[in-house]
Amino acid sequence: MSKKNLLFSLVLMLFITHINAQSNNKKLFYVDSYLTTSNENNFEYIKEIEDYDSKKNEYKVKIYYKSGQIYLIGTTTDKDRVKFEGKCLYYFENGKKRRVANYVEDRPFGKQFYYHENGVFKAETEVVLSKDKKNATTKIINYYDENNVQKVINGEGEYLEDDYRNKATSKGMVREALKEGLWHGEMKAQKATFTEQYSKGKLVEGVSIDSLSNKFIYTEIEERAHPRKGFNSFYNYLKNNSLVPKTIEGEIQGQIILNLYISDTGKITKVATYNEDKLGITANAIQLISQYENWIPGKHRGITVKTHFTLPITFK
Repeated sequence: MSKKNLLFSLVLMLFITHINAQSNNKKLFYVDSYLTTSNENNFEYIKEIEDYDSKKNEYKVKIYYKSGQIYLIGTTTDKDRVKFEGKCLYYFENGKKRRVANYVEDRPFGKQFYYHENGVFKAETEVVLSKDKKNATTKIINYYDENNVQKVINGEGEYLEDDYRNKATSKGMVREALKEGLWHGEMKAQKATFTEQYSKGKLVEGVSIDSLSNKFIYTEIEERAHPRKGFNSFYNYLKNNSLVPKTIEGEIQGQIILNLYISDTGKITKVATYNEDKLGITANAIQLISQYENWIPGKHRGITVKTHFTLPITFK
């Protein structure tokens, strides 16, 4: 066993000992970068749910780095899926606070506060939802650099945006708390640079250029992976191929929840679930979906990327 694996095994043993010493009603899960349940061979964090065996509207959740350091502390409305509600605290692995977030129905909403890794306060933003709650606008109110020099004052100035999940940074001007004019950025994971034109916080057009000088024009930052013939055709495929095993008599009610992982070529690389049902419906769904190959990959700033999304299937 390598030193790295031995260290992790010791950390995990300490986790389990800690949980058992405090309460038998806490449960640990391996989770991936999307906070989706994973396994010991393919995970990024460890999730702890308090009062897991109880039926509640909300559960306290803690997520840990592999090192054992706390990554986040918050509240979830689902004990198997992480669906944030209310205040959530994020931390750097050095123990410093990274972010104070506020959520409504698993979406950022209201005031958000950010910190640099050296502990200096970074930014105050506010997420505002449209009336139909389908679109969100982020207002940039105040921003300080790592040396505590204020660059954005009451919604006016120059802002450096750090998207740590997608390993991207961008810089541009803020007017009346919204992105304005030409922004420049870099995506390390895709080895690409990009420029984006904004008007009153709305993306007008963006252009990404990868390491081979290929150019990608886009009008949306994120484009979700989707079936080539549309979701209606996809659902008809599941329906026509007997999603519910024929051996089950009577009507089935309820919901199964699946996680789909799609490569940058549109191939389904993995279909997973939070819970297996005893009727075989989930296993059947995983097999059918895994065989469905007609997907258009997701895109980030015009460049095809690996994507993940949660797919609920409801039976009425």
